[in-house]
Amino acid sequence: MKRNFQILLLGLIAVLMLSVAAKGQSGSEKVEGTWEVKPEDADLYFEFSTKPKDHKGNSTVSEKIKRSDLTGFKNGNNISFSLKKRGGEIVMTGDVSSDKGDGTFVFTPDNNFVKAIADEGFSGLEPQVLLMFTLKDFDPDYIKTVKNLGYKDLSKDNLIALVALDVTLDYIKGIQKGNLKDITVSQLISFKALGIDPAYISSMERLSGGDLSAEDITSFAALKVDEAYASAMYKSGYKLSGKELITFKAMGIDPEYVKELAASGYEGLSNEDIVQFKAQNISPDYIKEVKSMGLKEKISADLIIQLKIFKVTKDYIDEMGKAGYPNLSAEQLIEFKIFKIDRPFIEKATNFVGSKPTPEKLIQLKIAEGDHSGR
Repeated sequence: MKRNFQILLLGLIAVLMLSVAAKGQSGSEKVEGTWEVKPEDADLYFEFSTKPKDHKGNSTVSEKIKRSDLTGFKNGNNISFSLKKRGGEIVMTGDVSSDKGDGTFVFTPDNNFVKAIADEGFSGLEPQVLLMFTLKDFDPDYIKTVKNLGYKDLSKDNLIALVALDVTLDYIKGIQKGNLKDITVSQLISFKALGIDPAYISSMERLSGGDLSAEDITSFAALKVDEAYASAMYKSGYKLSGKELITFKAMGIDPEYVKELAASGYEGLSNEDIVQFKAQNISPDYIKEVKSMGLKEKISADLIIQLKIFKVTKDYIDEMGKAGYPNLSAEQLIEFKIFKIDRPFIEKATNFVGSKPTPEKLIQLKIAEGDHSGR
């Protein structure tokens, strides 16, 4: 699961990096492209698209912009308006009606802004990245502060992801409090992408009864383990550790499943047993099927798990009965299944011995035959 999540996260970061493909461009180079706008609450939601120099795909960045930050914005045809931030100026031309519209734009990075970022060790950033930084109103001093918080080897890719995800300095400081002082920048990015905040971390630590690693918390958030789920499982009789919460949620074990098993005669299962029940897809219908098999002993949790694993069915029990073994115990049936004992083998063994072998003798003969691999 961890590996799958890392793959998904890399894909997310790739998107957040604006699909940058242009290499070796100068930081002050202008960017041209298209824009679209629509109203969102009291602000305006803009989407800017550019075509990289290799003409493969589009780079797109979106941002909500305050009307007061725009100069000359109005409804009309062939209008021109602009947005100026510390990172540079975006001049837009196009048509707008009822605050909806589209057109073309030219972005000119601010040379002092580009130099300030370069002075912190990030020179030669692609114009599309500078456009995103400008829309986020990025402050180059952010880099120095992040490094002072323990991330001196900050990479370009990680910086871009931090800015794109709006990872603020207050957010980093909040996450570093408590038991996560040594959290890596990659883990911080994962946390922000998954919506993990200090309050969520505190609630998960409280509910799991102990300290959690960054990997545990990431897994919680990816699986949507929250206070409501942990509390519901606790009320169902399962006070779970952090890793058990992850396992239960990943397996799809919920209070309803626990109630269904209890109503079918399996109440108070251990954590390990209920995980095995779910892994083997042991449902109320299967439990009902086992009860119809006519087995005389009480079927424990361990036995029903083995019956399911080795596919002991009513048809198989009937087959063994017709072959002369009508009163086999559940354990004997499981052993028969393990060693692949069927009617043709029973007939062959009977002919070899001269009489009906005992169940134990049948197994010995099967072992001697050397055909007991698999199930």
